[in-house]
Amino acid sequence: MGARRVAAAACALFLGAGAVAWWQLRDPAPYALRESPAVIVTVRAAASDHPDAAEVAEETDLLIRASVQRLAAGDAAGLADLGAPWFTGRREAAEALVAEYRDVADQPVTATVADPVVPDLAAVDLRFTGGERQTLYLSRADGVWWLELGEGDPVAP
Repeated sequence: MGARRVAAAACALFLGAGAVAWWQLRDPAPYALRESPAVIVTVRAAASDHPDAAEVAEETDLLIRASVQRLAAGDAAGLADLGAPWFTGRREAAEALVAEYRDVADQPVTATVADPVVPDLAAVDLRFTGGERQTLYLSRADGVWWLELGEGDPVAP
């Protein structure tokens, strides 16, 4: 009976550790959407024959929505926090984006993720309701997608 309990405890511990690992792998992003302001962002993959396009659009969805939300809020510091940590000048670049797009980011936005050419890099065409456009460049390191804000090597980490 004691051996069964030990085996059951070991099994429960193993399953619990597996569940924790799965939860952490599910969404490794250190950022999230905030409760406000609410933004309407439609994220889609560009027309492509490659299944990676849809996968990259799905993986970058949270980052794209969070960046539009930070723009709409006028939150340059929060936008800079979405920038790749290995880039410099993130705050200044975020301030420039907020100054340019804050007034249009609170309207519906369409984000089209380009067909990925290089793994761990992505380009996103943002189209704002008023006709303004912005291209976001994204980099992924350790499973986390980041904005390329400021100056840096997109594949540096």
